[in-house]
Amino acid sequence: MRNQEDIILSATLEQAQAEARCTEQREQWLAENSEAINAYNEHVENHGVFSDYVRSF
Repeated sequence: MRNQEDIILSATLEQAQAEARCTEQREQWLAENSEAINAYNEHVENHGVFSDYVRSF
């Protein structure tokens, strides 16, 4: 039989593992897409974004 501390510990461990996996997936996605992200950022820097003409700020 588990006591309350075991349940809290296991839930905490599961949450930490899920967060670590999300961090890994984010870093992998950024690495795989860094070239496209950099190209887009450069394009925006040079040409602006399509909605620049409708913004009032």
